[in-house]
Amino acid sequence: MMRRSLIAAAMLLTVMVAAASASAGTYSVSACAGFAQVNNSWQPFNNNTRYLETPTNCGSSEITGGSEHTSGLAAADVLRLSTNVPAGALAGWKFTAPAGDTISAISMDRDLYEQTEGWIPEIVDADGGVLPGETCSFDAMNGGCEVSGPATHTGLSTTSLAIELLCAPEPFELSACANGFSQHDARVELADVTVTVTDEQPPQITSTSGSLFAGGLVRGTLSGTIDASDNSGVQYARLYVDGAQVAQQASSCDFTLPEPCPTSSSNQFSLDTSTLSNGPHQVQAAVIDAAGNQTLGSPVQITVDNSDPSAPSGLQVNGRADGAWLNQSATITWTNPNQPQDDPIGQVNWIACPGTEASIPASGCDQTHNQTIPLNSLTFDPARDPTFASQPQALYTVFVWLGDAIGNSTQTNDATISFGYQTSPPPSARSISASGRGPYTITLAAPAHLAPITATLWNACNSSGTCSPTQTSPGLSFVFDPNHMPQFQRSPYARYTIRAWLQDAAGNASSADSATLTITHARSGKASPQLRILSVRRTAHALQVRGSAARSVAGHVTIVVHYSLDARLRRVQKTVKVARGTWSAVLGLPRGARTARVTVVYHSSRDWLAQVLTRYIHHQPSTKR
Repeated sequence: MMRRSLIAAAMLLTVMVAAASASAGTYSVSACAGFAQVNNSWQPFNNNTRYLETPTNCGSSEITGGSEHTSGLAAADVLRLSTNVPAGALAGWKFTAPAGDTISAISMDRDLYEQTEGWIPEIVDADGGVLPGETCSFDAMNGGCEVSGPATHTGLSTTSLAIELLCAPEPFELSACANGFSQHDARVELADVTVTVTDEQPPQITSTSGSLFAGGLVRGTLSGTIDASDNSGVQYARLYVDGAQVAQQASSCDFTLPEPCPTSSSNQFSLDTSTLSNGPHQVQAAVIDAAGNQTLGSPVQITVDNSDPSAPSGLQVNGRADGAWLNQSATITWTNPNQPQDDPIGQVNWIACPGTEASIPASGCDQTHNQTIPLNSLTFDPARDPTFASQPQALYTVFVWLGDAIGNSTQTNDATISFGYQTSPPPSARSISASGRGPYTITLAAPAHLAPITATLWNACNSSGTCSPTQTSPGLSFVFDPNHMPQFQRSPYARYTIRAWLQDAAGNASSADSATLTITHARSGKASPQLRILSVRRTAHALQVRGSAARSVAGHVTIVVHYSLDARLRRVQKTVKVARGTWSAVLGLPRGARTARVTVVYHSSRDWLAQVLTRYIHHQPSTKR
């Protein structure tokens, strides 16, 4: 079995019903002809090898005696025998057409010769009929008989031809045939012969297999195998697309053989579908035998789609646009592009990268993820992703690209969305202060935090223990107006403690991380002391606090320093006089004290309202001297 390989692949078997050609073709088989001078098609026969011989003389001189020109396939009497050749001795050469085929013509150079009575040299067909002119009768007047030289016979219809030498003496005259001593008494020779075989049996496609003949939706390079058989041999296997031949493979044929080509063949083909337009096409196998008869297989319908899906559109993360902040896993949704009905989106590919990226960095990011369900959303949880779990709170960009059902995909057609992931709440504000006489504007200083601070949550309680519900105000400031708050408006003039904590863009907030401010709200008409803390400086055993108030303020301020020592909260305070709008104090601290906050209290006077100001220190380190 011949096997010519264009590709190496394992293929599933599919059988194609073959449609045979109705016409008959011919091919020619040569022997003892041309440059090669070989015989692979005529077979010798001899029923009495003692008296007859069948030498092969292709390309050599003729056998002894007879014509000076003919050589080739011969049959003759054996020389120098002491007894005559018995009647019925028969030898020669025979050509047999492949089963089911016939011989329609022969051209040759032959020599039929006898010089004594009883011999019959002749060329006969399968039925024993002598071809016209291809025998001779003994003529004593001419010293025997001879027919030689080129000859052609057409219009034949036989399954075999034979050139033979027969000993057939007349029964009432002879009982044997003479043989020669120095030259043959009778002989036949055949050379430069070409037999034309008519083949009316088309080749058979026994099977087709592989993706090339599976039909349906296809892409890329397809591969397939065409298996075939024929009595005279399979000369070619061909591949047609839309009726046009696109590939052919030839068997190794030898037209000196009666069956010139392999009687069975297996040929592998490949088809690059990128050379075809997207859409439907027909693929068809074909095989051609030695006589040129072609058999076409049933056409197979394929639909080519080599186009990569476009990028998804309308990406959102947890229902929000690009740039959102999350405190939970990210669910990214999108709209898929329109696809051919028979090649829908079949796979989602995505990768997450830290930071806000326009393209995937060459250094790489997370591993590429692939999913087939769902096809219009994905879930990314940085806290569970092996690449980011150790430090998940960060900015991320997710790249999404699609694959269709048949496997077309390119990362070039990606879409991106960026977002922040933050799960810890903001720490306490660096400071909290109030301005105004009521309403009061409360302002906080933002601490360091990954996600932007977007809102302040706060509540207020008066000295009687009545508290407002938690309020939410955008940004880092809010207005506290006890005169217009339902909880306090019946008796608004009192001392209030305000607790405020921050909320980030991801929605994280913790009341445990609040800043506290105390305000004494008095009737309107009295001025504010414009109290300020200008600096807080720690030395080895003391805390230096310096501040200001309105220049016209008279009276005293009390500075209270809260600190922790040996896991216990403690405080130390000192009262100093306000002079020309400034004040300062040095408060002694034990070694190892960790300062927490400084509170400054202005004692109300005839012209000024009392006021309290707090600054959080967050363990200010000591300054050695």
